[in-house]
Amino acid sequence: MPTEVEQKPKSKHRKSTCAGCRRRKSKCDGKTPKCTTCIAYKDDCHYDKPPSLAYVRSLEEEIQELKAQLRQAKTQVWLSRAGSHDDKKLPSASPASETAGSQSSGQALAHRNRHVKWEADISVDDTGSVTFHNSTSPIHEPPSSQRHHPPITAHLNYSGNLHEDQRVKRDLILNATHQRQIEPFAIANGAAKTNVPKEISHELLKYHWCWQHPLFLFVYRPAFTRGMAMVDLNTPGAQDPPYFSESLLKVIHAHCARFLNHDVYQDQYHSVLSQHSPMGSSMSAGEFMQKMTDEARFGLGMDMLRNSSIPTIQALLQQSAREVMFGRSSQAWTFSGVAFRMALDMGIHLPSDKLQAFVKSLTPEDIEIRKRLFWSCYTWDKILSLYLGRMPGFTPATEEIPLTFMDDYSDSDLWAPYYGETPTPELANAPNYPPCPGYVVSCFRQLCKICVILNDLMHSIYSSEAAARREMEEEDHSAEAKAASEAPFVRISRDLRDWLISLPPHLRINPDQMPSLAPPVHIMSLNLLYHTTVILLHRPVVLGARDMSAPGPARSWQMCIQATGAIHDLIMLQANTFGLNHVSYLNAYSVYIAATIAVLRFEREYQPGEDPTVAAQKNGLSFLLEVLQKTSSTMPALERSNAIIRKRMKAALDRQKAQQSQVRRTYSNGSTPPNAKFSIPTPTSHQMDLAQPTAFQALSNPALVHGAYSQPDTPGSFVAPMQWQSGMRSSLYSEPAHGSEDFLPAFPGQQFPVGSEHSFGSNEVDPHARTALLGYNLDPHPRLSTGDIDWNFMDTFEGQSVHM
Repeated sequence: MPTEVEQKPKSKHRKSTCAGCRRRKSKCDGKTPKCTTCIAYKDDCHYDKPPSLAYVRSLEEEIQELKAQLRQAKTQVWLSRAGSHDDKKLPSASPASETAGSQSSGQALAHRNRHVKWEADISVDDTGSVTFHNSTSPIHEPPSSQRHHPPITAHLNYSGNLHEDQRVKRDLILNATHQRQIEPFAIANGAAKTNVPKEISHELLKYHWCWQHPLFLFVYRPAFTRGMAMVDLNTPGAQDPPYFSESLLKVIHAHCARFLNHDVYQDQYHSVLSQHSPMGSSMSAGEFMQKMTDEARFGLGMDMLRNSSIPTIQALLQQSAREVMFGRSSQAWTFSGVAFRMALDMGIHLPSDKLQAFVKSLTPEDIEIRKRLFWSCYTWDKILSLYLGRMPGFTPATEEIPLTFMDDYSDSDLWAPYYGETPTPELANAPNYPPCPGYVVSCFRQLCKICVILNDLMHSIYSSEAAARREMEEEDHSAEAKAASEAPFVRISRDLRDWLISLPPHLRINPDQMPSLAPPVHIMSLNLLYHTTVILLHRPVVLGARDMSAPGPARSWQMCIQATGAIHDLIMLQANTFGLNHVSYLNAYSVYIAATIAVLRFEREYQPGEDPTVAAQKNGLSFLLEVLQKTSSTMPALERSNAIIRKRMKAALDRQKAQQSQVRRTYSNGSTPPNAKFSIPTPTSHQMDLAQPTAFQALSNPALVHGAYSQPDTPGSFVAPMQWQSGMRSSLYSEPAHGSEDFLPAFPGQQFPVGSEHSFGSNEVDPHARTALLGYNLDPHPRLSTGDIDWNFMDTFEGQSVHM
């Protein structure tokens, strides 16, 4: 019997229904050339071409729009009650506005539905505090019309009054000025609360406001200072004032402790420790700082057990930044996740400007703090996702949260680097830096905008869903599928172009015209993040190129090289101005991304017989490696980034040594071989272990599994970094002649906790299974096929007077 089955000819089946069965609405078995049903009816049997992917997507969008209209109809009664007070005062629309509205009805409808949703989800407790519960929740309590009845104009016009906005701005700036004057008293009060000498607390807070605070604005300084001054020292267990907590201050202390010149404060360390134990005076400064860290963690853990509060969210974000710096990625991810959940619980993601119309207990300062905290969560989430290689976790809609911060006092406040009352010896000879306007708020506003672009980049190109979508589109060779595949890349490219055009001149650094001194570090970080985003956008195009001479890959390779050169020069400017002790974690990630391109360029352009040290200096790789090496001593999390680059360099040097051995054999007749010295250090065994590809990186890039090298290490040392030569940047646009190798992983901190290192890296892994295994993580090696993309829109931009 089995033999008879094997002898039967196999019938060909299709997974679609023929036109005849679809018309008769009968079952089709999909056989070719004719299905069984058509044979029985003696009809012609043919299979229509399936609809294009673009057509299917248009139908999905239409369905979503119809669903949105249905939701709008269901909530119309609620809206009519909210706006029934004075319908006649609504301005009538002009014919031009009606025409514009008809052209973008889908977007306007989605925008209106977001209005409906957040307004319906507002929940206010008995004390008037805002919480967030969906209207389907049994504990949802909408704003009471008796307690918090909003004015009519608040419902009808959310844009606000210009005169009122100016008054609010003036009051907030005056308050910021007043709180700055009482800061010495507030610091002494906070130091007594945390049992830290006021000299140390004052020093640590100076470090914080100078180097860390301007990056993400976790804490609103005027409210924090006022709360610190209001601390009740006489009542044990007294509740902390609003916008201040003992745990928040301890976390700030612990985060800035690495900047202290500990030799200066030995007496203060001993005096504090001796109050707790007679043996305290024998403890070292490191043990004292560890004690401070332990107290911060303990206090933060207790705060997490209480109701959500803004100081707790701020402390969690600050602690997350500290944990990732020391390589504790799990703790950093957990702390930030709890902060995001607390922010959602408090309704921080709701439009604060409009929320005041429903919750009149919110003051203008409350609105300012909530707005800043939303964007602090949003920006830190994207930066943390970059290093850890995980999908962003705080992604509420940003269209309703304006970037108009009322308090811009810190824009005009003078900024200068702070190295301590007694700087360490290596900082004693720092160049004289004249104080300059900080532009802290303006810089943060631009950071928020580029993080919105980063969010789109991670979701549209680096996510597992994007990878699955590209695989589906590659199977469809139609023009619609090709356009859909290139749409995210083109959209993000245009967004980056528009961001750069709109960047204020006082925040832009032209790499071709470097200043003698670096601007404030947060402005440096903003420019570095732009060039990092450019590389992250164009890496997948080079990696997925089948022909590097095609316009798309060739142009993307040039963009990566240009951005690498800009990062090299910016980091060198920052190191020459401030030193490497104050390189932020974000800046170090930019160095890593640039190093991945520099390593690839070194491998592609190295010529036999050339001194590899000179070659590494020529493309900036030596300096980038030196930065990673030195900064990893103060930020242990960077050890892995440093090890990954060094392992790749070791592989390149080993290949060159093998080639030199062959050259020497060819010169065995007594002639002199070319000079072949290798002075770039190769990684230690510990660094080789750190640089091993995780299962996650091998999953995305199977070539990593077979990239091991067994040659012994080569001793050597770094040479001094070499400045870019005149006209060097123009020479970066070398024409690539061959297909590109795989890049190093885009996310050095990425880990995959399931399976062995090599179990998912083989070519036999199904692409759909690989996508499922990526899960919540970003793809470290995405590939885009954009060989003949139209670059006219970028050519138009580059022809303008704006340059980076």
